[in-house]
Amino acid sequence: MSLQSQLKAASPGRPGVVTVGTFDGVHIGHARLFEATIELARTTGADSIAITFKYPPRELLDPARSVPHLGPLNERVVLIKGLGIDHVIEVDFDHQIRNIGADDFVHILIAELDMKGLVLGPGATVGHDRGGDEARMKALSEDLGFELRVVQPAKVSGVAARSSTIRAALSSGDMATTSELLGRTFSITGTVTEGDRRGRTLGFPTANIKPDPSGVIPADGIYACYVTTDSGRYLASTSIGVRPTFDNGPRIIEPFLLDFDDDLYGQQITVEFVKRLRGEERFDSVDALIVQMNNDVSDTRQLLGAAHQQSGSR
Repeated sequence: MSLQSQLKAASPGRPGVVTVGTFDGVHIGHARLFEATIELARTTGADSIAITFKYPPRELLDPARSVPHLGPLNERVVLIKGLGIDHVIEVDFDHQIRNIGADDFVHILIAELDMKGLVLGPGATVGHDRGGDEARMKALSEDLGFELRVVQPAKVSGVAARSSTIRAALSSGDMATTSELLGRTFSITGTVTEGDRRGRTLGFPTANIKPDPSGVIPADGIYACYVTTDSGRYLASTSIGVRPTFDNGPRIIEPFLLDFDDDLYGQQITVEFVKRLRGEERFDSVDALIVQMNNDVSDTRQLLGAAHQQSGSR
């Protein structure tokens, strides 16, 4: 479907102020873009609109350099709307769209969305071969009569919030930096699948989650987490890795929910990764592993227990 058709089908039928991007992770830099979009929409009497590509353009333009997503599309849309954007338009980035020049792209936004303003991040470019840089967008805004806003990056301790920076933090298990740049705790939602029940035989029944192959996963290790199920929010000590003590296997996510003994098979749960307690280790014996798992549970309680009780969760 052409870009014109996609936008026409999703148009709110009112003037709009638009921001465009993949918005992978919906981090604090994106939040600043949305804030500026909402503010400009209010001053122009328009609706705020975020156009998000269902999949990053890089997957089409340079598949060899594709990277894992920070979150699925449905989660991205919920987060964007939660930040106050009136309308989120999901667009399929294809070969037809990749060949649209900057000038034509802007004309389409004006024709199909009655665009009164465009909000871009620093260094953002629009259109084929990145032809629509800030200077070109400024000239088009003056010629065509729409407002252009370029938003400066959000930074934490001098580090700009970028999806690539967050991926790097996750790959090293740095959950503090990840949380600061996201503006929230990183989480993964998945369906609990039946495993080999090894954890149950050790006294630690876990809820095995098969990771999304297209999604990013934190570094292997043990994490202090919160897990949300249909019945509530619980503390959890979560393992990510291949279980080297048992001669390795497929990479899995295994939260052990504290003070919980219900059946979770088939249920969708959300795991929030607060802090990496340690890396994944191979133990010389099962007994040594059990001692360490008890220590991990104690560390999780010590780290999260007080805050958990104050929040009224289990």
